[in-house]
Parts: sequence; structure tokens; C-alpha cells
Amino acid sequence: MHNLIIVTLTLLCCVAVASAKADFEHGIAAFQQGSYDTAFEEWRPLAEEGHIGAQIGLGLMYATGKGVLEDDVEAEKWYRLAAEQGNALAQYNLGVIYRNGRGVARDPVEGAKWYRLAAEQGVAAAQFNLGNMLYEEGEWVAGNYVEAIRWYVEAAEQGLVVAQAALGSINAGGVGVPKNYVTAYLWWSLATAQGHKIAAKNLDILMSQMTMDEIAEGARLVNNWGGESE
Repeated sequence: MHNLIIVTLTLLCCVAVASAKADFEHGIAAFQQGSYDTAFEEWRPLAEEGHIGAQIGLGLMYATGKGVLEDDVEAEKWYRLAAEQGNALAQYNLGVIYRNGRGVARDPVEGAKWYRLAAEQGVAAAQFNLGNMLYEEGEWVAGNYVEAIRWYVEAAEQGLVVAQAALGSINAGGVGVPKNYVTAYLWWSLATAQGHKIAAKNLDILMSQMTMDEIAEGARLVNNWGGESE
């Protein structure tokens, strides 16, 4: 749920810049100042008219109980209205809701559907979560290591540290891909640089099992890193 809130706030700030509606911008300012009643009054009419940012704003308010009684059913309703208009981050939020069963019956298949729509639009968190479902949850979503790893890589290339750490583990263990310590070194090094403590420990262990040539090649990949998948 915490990830859902962060993504939503990011979207609201972006929409505020592009929006020509003064009422919506007033709602943004009020929300950021903690004047949730005012934000609700500004956003509700716009949301009912189909304004995506206002719909997401209401979804956030109902999901967190800010300015309104917390109501997961209402949160799902407003996020869905925005998601059905093609908004990627609203689609991600619906993925979270259905994957976790918040305000709705838990439905990982429905969650994966919304994650996929968001992932295809470049939302790194959706790419990672979809990758997890494909890689680990074969009882809910048909397991597919190749597709799972593709989504992990797309998220990792955007700098998502948990995706980088996961790819380190996948390549070190050789589950779904041939075991490759050099590639594992790359991903764990990138995750370590972002402060991922488990990746750092794993990297130390990995290096004790690598040849000097492998370490040198891994270091070269890290030094040349520019977002290209390996």
C-alpha cells in the first residue's frame, strides 16, 4: 500500500503542471497543505466529469482516509475510472489493490492484468511486480521465466533497486537463466551502489567464488553501465 501512495502523489504533481483547470491546482495546493476538505471539494466535481488527476486524488484520499472516511471500495472505484482512461499509474494502483485484495476479493489474475497494462507504459514498479508474479506465482499466473526476466530487466534499467537485486539472485542461482556470475556481479553491484544491504552481502559472497578474470569483467560492465541490459 505504501508504494501505491508514493506513485499516486508523483502523478498528482505531474498532472498539476499540465492541468489548465485552476480548481484542480487549488486542490493540489490544499492537499499538500493538509487541507483535505478543500481538496475534496475541488476534486469531486472534476472527478465526476472525468478528470483523471482528480479521480486519482479521490482514490488516494479514500485509500488513506485523508479528509474522508477510509473506504477501499471507493478508492477502487476512482482508481478504476482513471485506469480505464489509460492512465498508467492508476492501472498500477489497481494492480496493487487486486493483488492484495484491498476493498475487493483478492484476485491475482486481475492484479496481473492491471500490472501488465502499467508495465507496458513503463511503470517500473509494475514491471517488477508483474515479473514477480510470472517468476514466483505459477499457481495464479502462468509461470514464464523468459517474460519475467524481461520485466525485471526493464525495471532494473530504470534504476529500481529491488529489480537489480532480484536479477543478481536469478543470475547467481541460474534459475530460469544459465548461471552467470559476471552478470550477477553487475546487478548486485548496481543494487549495492543504491544501498541495498542484502545485495552487498551477496556480492561479497559471490566474489569469493569468482575468478579474478570474472571479477575484472564484472567490474568492467559496472564501469560501462549506461542502462543497457546485459
